[in-house]
Amino acid sequence: MKLDELIEGLKRLRLNAMARDFAVISTESEKLNRSYEQHLAALVEYELTDKNFLRREKLIKEAKIPLVKLVCDFDYSKRKGISPAEVSRLCTGDFLKNGTNIVFYGSFGVGKSHLAMAIARELCQRDYRCLFTSTAALINDLCVAQSNLTLSALFRKFERYDLIILDELGYTPQTREGTDLFFQFISERYERKSLMITTNLPYSDWNRVFISEATTAAAVDRIVHRCETYNISGPSKRAEDAKSRSMTFDQDIGI
Repeated sequence: MKLDELIEGLKRLRLNAMARDFAVISTESEKLNRSYEQHLAALVEYELTDKNFLRREKLIKEAKIPLVKLVCDFDYSKRKGISPAEVSRLCTGDFLKNGTNIVFYGSFGVGKSHLAMAIARELCQRDYRCLFTSTAALINDLCVAQSNLTLSALFRKFERYDLIILDELGYTPQTREGTDLFFQFISERYERKSLMITTNLPYSDWNRVFISEATTAAAVDRIVHRCETYNISGPSKRAEDAKSRSMTFDQDIGI
């Protein structure tokens, strides 16, 4: 088999990394005096590394994480309620194995969404399937599916995810239909699949989301039954950034 035929065969077998860099790896094997088995092992390892990278990049894309936020960029020195060790543990994904929920509670600008996005990215790197969405967007999707008679299909889609991140719970008023569907969504994942929720509302105020006191109690009960809650406090990062920009502007114009 000629070289061009070999490369074409590798492509047809979807061994694209091997096909792309076959000549480079072959030259390296020749320099290192590898045996046929060692050369083949090097090619296979190269292909597997490439496929792992592409798979994880695909998981990150499918997770719909809106911004690139990294764990290492979170400023623990100005935040209380969560430690680097706790975040590192969450990034391992162990909490997903028994359907444990995570709730990040705190005022505006303390980094709740930053942590949720950063942890989701780390979990994708560990081959977990995640979905990041605002709570309002998820409830809207549920309502649309209900009206289109596709709610069962949407729940089956959600079942594929190891973790669904619900950002900004309580920021947008909801209808009774929306909150009833949201409660159904929570019940579907109860004790089986994990949720990560960011909110500025204490559990006692979740009636603003679920409207009915009975539904609120039932929803909170399902969330907290197997849950880690982190009460994060500290100055607002957005306010600090705005103040810093203002000071820079004042200096630029000589005030």
